[in-house]
Amino acid sequence: MKKVYTLVAAIVLSSTVSLAQNIVDASASDAWVAYMNVFNLDGGYEFGSAWEVPAVQTTLDAGANTITLQPNFSTYEENPDDPFWINDDGSGNKDLEGLTYVEPGAAYNGVDLTFEGSVISHTLSDDYSAQFFIKALDPEAGYSDVFGGSKVFDIPASGTFSVDATGAELAEGLIVQYGFLIRGVNASPVDEDALGSVVIGSVSVSTDEYEMATQLSVYPNPTIEIISFSDNAIVDSYTVMNLAGQAVLNGINENSIDVSTLEKGVYLIQFNYLDRQKTLKFIKK
Repeated sequence: MKKVYTLVAAIVLSSTVSLAQNIVDASASDAWVAYMNVFNLDGGYEFGSAWEVPAVQTTLDAGANTITLQPNFSTYEENPDDPFWINDDGSGNKDLEGLTYVEPGAAYNGVDLTFEGSVISHTLSDDYSAQFFIKALDPEAGYSDVFGGSKVFDIPASGTFSVDATGAELAEGLIVQYGFLIRGVNASPVDEDALGSVVIGSVSVSTDEYEMATQLSVYPNPTIEIISFSDNAIVDSYTVMNLAGQAVLNGINENSIDVSTLEKGVYLIQFNYLDRQKTLKFIKK
């Protein structure tokens, strides 16, 4: 069953301010839609269009509450003699990016959002990438993602995962999306077993985990030399990444990080704790 948690806190200073957070657990029963971006093998973009969810090779099992992501076979299966899709040697002729996602609507604008799930199995071939994301599309800028892909992460081989966006980042007028994508060459159905899949389930959130997820933070932000973790956070390990997803620092069992050697810019820090992950953003001045 889908679980959406909403926190509301009243803070009285000179006035009362209400803060809210949506924590959305991956659920096969959610209102999933799909979109396919089609590229040539040399990287050139061909087109993008809305597809049916099964056509992008995503299987939603509401009974088991699982979401299965696979390489795309439908273009090969439905167009066996079309050179646009298939090469003379029988190999796929397109690089496909299949997205399966939810657009929860304007109610999610201005509210902190966490999207999370659990990896039940991950047998996907290394020739394909599988990722989870939060996006915020700007209709005034050609529906580009205001995050520039910085909230798109590889699905881990096992365990849980999560990605966060603040209410300020999800400003009014932006189209909020959360979901998954899988990318690689369109493949023959005969190779389905060999190419594998990723199976996603929901997360059973304990009280302790939930409290840690909402309280974990870094400070000062922006920073010049040191960032510290919130005092009540128990962090097993961390990885600092640039916006290209490249790891630049990592460590274990620490409560602060010396970032003085990093160049000025925006970075992401992924925390691992209680078999879960949380990613935050900070600025190095």
